Amino acid sequence: MPSQWNTDGRICRLPMPRIPRLGAKARDAGVYVSGGLFALGWWFFMDAVICSKNFDDVEQQKKVSVEFVDWVPGICSTLGMIIINCIDKASLRGDSFSFSSSGSSVSVTWVARLFLFIGFAFMAGGLAGSISVMCIKYIIPDHGDPFTFWGICNVVQNAAIMVSAAMLWIAQNTESEYEYSFGI
Repeated sequence: MPSQWNTDGRICRLPMPRIPRLGAKARDAGVYVSGGLFALGWWFFMDAVICSKNFDDVEQQKKVSVEFVDWVPGICSTLGMIIINCIDKASLRGDSFSFSSSGSSVSVTWVARLFLFIGFAFMAGGLAGSISVMCIKYIIPDHGDPFTFWGICNVVQNAAIMVSAAMLWIAQNTESEYEYSFGI
Protein backbone atom coordinates (compact mmCIF):
# COMPACT_ATOMS: atom_id res chain seq x y z
CA MET A 1 0.00 0.00 0.00
CA PRO A 2 1.40 3.47 -0.86
CA SER A 3 2.68 5.48 2.08
CA GLN A 4 0.45 8.49 1.36
CA TRP A 5 -2.71 6.49 2.13
CA ASN A 6 -4.31 6.83 5.50
CA THR A 7 -3.73 3.64 7.49
CA ASP A 8 -4.96 4.60 10.95
CA GLY A 9 -8.59 3.66 10.25
CA ARG A 10 -9.97 7.18 9.80
CA ILE A 11 -12.15 8.09 6.86
CA CYS A 12 -10.95 11.70 6.57
CA ARG A 13 -7.32 12.78 6.53
CA LEU A 14 -8.12 15.74 8.73
CA PRO A 15 -9.56 14.84 12.12
CA MET A 16 -13.08 16.09 12.74
CA PRO A 17 -13.39 18.31 15.82
CA ARG A 18 -15.15 16.90 18.84
CA ILE A 19 -18.30 18.69 19.82
CA PRO A 20 -17.76 20.28 23.23
CA ARG A 21 -19.81 19.41 26.24
CA LEU A 22 -22.90 21.53 26.42
CA GLY A 23 -24.78 22.19 29.60
CA ALA A 24 -28.34 21.00 30.01
CA LYS A 25 -29.70 24.46 29.25
CA ALA A 26 -27.66 24.82 26.05
CA ARG A 27 -28.78 21.40 24.82
CA ASP A 28 -32.41 22.25 25.54
CA ALA A 29 -32.02 25.62 23.81
CA GLY A 30 -30.54 23.88 20.75
CA VAL A 31 -33.48 21.51 20.56
CA TYR A 32 -35.98 24.37 20.93
CA VAL A 33 -34.26 26.54 18.31
CA SER A 34 -34.17 23.56 15.96
CA GLY A 35 -37.89 22.99 16.43
CA GLY A 36 -38.53 26.67 15.87
CA LEU A 37 -36.58 26.61 12.59
CA PHE A 38 -38.49 23.53 11.47
CA ALA A 39 -41.83 25.19 12.26
CA LEU A 40 -40.70 28.43 10.61
CA GLY A 41 -39.81 26.57 7.42
CA TRP A 42 -43.18 24.89 7.23
CA TRP A 43 -44.86 28.20 8.12
CA PHE A 44 -43.24 29.88 5.10
CA PHE A 45 -44.48 27.10 2.84
CA MET A 46 -48.00 27.09 4.29
CA ASP A 47 -48.09 30.86 3.81
CA ALA A 48 -47.35 30.33 0.12
CA VAL A 49 -50.03 27.61 -0.12
CA ILE A 50 -52.66 29.86 1.49
CA CYS A 51 -51.67 32.83 -0.68
CA SER A 52 -51.88 30.60 -3.75
CA LYS A 53 -55.38 29.44 -2.93
CA ASN A 54 -56.58 32.97 -2.13
CA PHE A 55 -55.03 34.63 -5.17
CA ASP A 56 -57.51 37.02 -6.82
CA ASP A 57 -56.59 36.83 -10.53
CA VAL A 58 -58.59 33.79 -11.72
CA GLU A 59 -57.01 33.73 -15.19
CA GLN A 60 -53.48 33.73 -13.80
CA GLN A 61 -54.46 31.25 -11.04
CA LYS A 62 -55.28 28.63 -13.71
CA LYS A 63 -51.72 28.91 -15.06
CA VAL A 64 -49.77 28.85 -11.79
CA SER A 65 -50.71 27.53 -8.37
CA VAL A 66 -49.06 25.59 -5.56
CA GLU A 67 -49.67 21.93 -6.34
CA PHE A 68 -48.37 18.53 -5.21
CA VAL A 69 -45.04 19.03 -7.00
CA ASP A 70 -44.38 21.92 -4.61
CA TRP A 71 -45.04 19.71 -1.57
CA VAL A 72 -42.61 16.91 -2.55
CA PRO A 73 -39.32 18.71 -1.66
CA GLY A 74 -40.56 19.61 1.82
CA ILE A 75 -41.77 16.08 2.44
CA CYS A 76 -38.40 14.68 1.31
CA SER A 77 -36.48 17.08 3.56
CA THR A 78 -38.70 16.23 6.52
CA LEU A 79 -38.21 12.49 5.95
CA GLY A 80 -34.46 13.05 5.72
CA MET A 81 -34.48 14.97 8.99
CA ILE A 82 -36.39 12.18 10.71
CA ILE A 83 -34.03 9.51 9.38
CA ILE A 84 -30.89 11.42 10.35
CA ASN A 85 -32.03 12.19 13.87
CA CYS A 86 -33.15 8.62 14.56
CA ILE A 87 -29.54 7.40 14.23
CA ASP A 88 -27.45 7.11 17.37
CA LYS A 89 -24.10 8.83 16.95
CA ALA A 90 -22.31 6.13 18.94
CA SER A 91 -23.22 3.54 16.33
CA LEU A 92 -21.35 5.55 13.67
CA ARG A 93 -17.97 5.56 15.43
CA GLY A 94 -16.70 2.06 14.80
CA ASP A 95 -17.34 -1.61 14.34
CA SER A 96 -18.40 -2.33 17.88
CA PHE A 97 -20.60 -5.30 17.13
CA SER A 98 -22.50 -6.95 14.33
CA PHE A 99 -25.62 -8.99 14.02
CA SER A 100 -26.18 -11.99 11.83
CA SER A 101 -29.21 -12.99 9.86
CA SER A 102 -29.43 -16.25 7.96
CA GLY A 103 -25.71 -16.96 8.16
CA SER A 104 -24.36 -13.58 7.00
CA SER A 105 -22.97 -10.98 9.38
CA VAL A 106 -23.92 -7.30 8.99
CA SER A 107 -22.11 -4.50 10.80
CA VAL A 108 -24.28 -2.09 12.77
CA THR A 109 -21.88 0.73 11.89
CA TRP A 110 -22.27 0.06 8.18
CA VAL A 111 -26.08 0.06 8.43
CA ALA A 112 -26.07 3.27 10.49
CA ARG A 113 -23.81 4.98 7.95
CA LEU A 114 -26.05 3.79 5.13
CA PHE A 115 -29.13 5.26 6.80
CA LEU A 116 -27.24 8.48 7.51
CA PHE A 117 -26.37 8.71 3.82
CA ILE A 118 -30.00 8.04 2.84
CA GLY A 119 -31.18 10.77 5.24
CA PHE A 120 -28.72 13.31 3.84
CA ALA A 121 -29.68 12.27 0.31
CA PHE A 122 -33.35 12.94 1.09
CA MET A 123 -32.52 16.39 2.49
CA ALA A 124 -30.19 17.31 -0.36
CA GLY A 125 -32.76 16.06 -2.85
CA GLY A 126 -35.44 18.13 -1.17
CA LEU A 127 -33.34 21.30 -1.34
CA ALA A 128 -32.32 20.64 -4.95
CA GLY A 129 -35.93 19.84 -5.83
CA SER A 130 -37.19 23.06 -4.29
CA ILE A 131 -34.61 25.09 -6.22
CA SER A 132 -35.56 23.25 -9.41
CA VAL A 133 -39.28 23.84 -8.87
CA MET A 134 -38.64 27.50 -8.14
CA CYS A 135 -36.58 27.97 -11.29
CA ILE A 136 -38.67 25.88 -13.69
CA LYS A 137 -42.14 26.76 -12.45
CA TYR A 138 -41.85 30.30 -11.10
CA ILE A 139 -38.75 32.14 -12.39
CA ILE A 140 -38.19 30.99 -15.99
CA PRO A 141 -41.78 31.57 -17.22
CA ASP A 142 -41.61 35.06 -15.58
CA HIS A 143 -45.18 35.12 -14.29
CA GLY A 144 -44.62 38.02 -11.96
CA ASP A 145 -44.27 39.03 -8.37
CA PRO A 146 -46.41 36.82 -6.09
CA PHE A 147 -45.48 33.64 -7.96
CA THR A 148 -41.74 34.11 -7.46
CA PHE A 149 -42.41 34.54 -3.75
CA TRP A 150 -44.14 31.13 -3.68
CA GLY A 151 -41.01 29.51 -5.11
CA ILE A 152 -38.76 31.36 -2.68
CA CYS A 153 -40.93 30.14 0.22
CA ASN A 154 -40.35 26.55 -0.94
CA VAL A 155 -36.57 27.04 -0.93
CA VAL A 156 -36.65 28.79 2.45
CA GLN A 157 -38.67 25.89 3.85
CA ASN A 158 -36.14 23.29 2.76
CA ALA A 159 -33.12 25.35 3.86
CA ALA A 160 -34.71 25.86 7.29
CA ILE A 161 -35.36 22.12 7.61
CA MET A 162 -31.73 21.35 6.73
CA VAL A 163 -30.37 23.83 9.29
CA SER A 164 -32.86 22.52 11.82
CA ALA A 165 -31.70 18.94 11.25
CA ALA A 166 -28.06 19.96 11.74
CA MET A 167 -28.85 21.85 14.96
CA LEU A 168 -30.91 18.97 16.32
CA TRP A 169 -28.15 16.48 15.45
CA ILE A 170 -25.56 18.57 17.29
CA ALA A 171 -27.81 19.29 20.27
CA GLN A 172 -28.89 15.71 20.79
CA ASN A 173 -25.56 14.03 20.13
CA THR A 174 -23.18 16.16 22.16
CA GLU A 175 -21.62 14.74 25.25
CA SER A 176 -23.40 15.60 28.42
CA GLU A 177 -21.53 16.34 31.61
CA TYR A 178 -23.48 13.49 33.20
CA GLU A 179 -22.53 10.86 30.60
CA TYR A 180 -19.37 8.87 31.11
CA SER A 181 -17.59 6.58 28.69
CA PHE A 182 -16.38 3.37 30.30
CA GLY A 183 -14.78 2.11 27.05
CA ILE A 184 -11.07 1.64 26.70
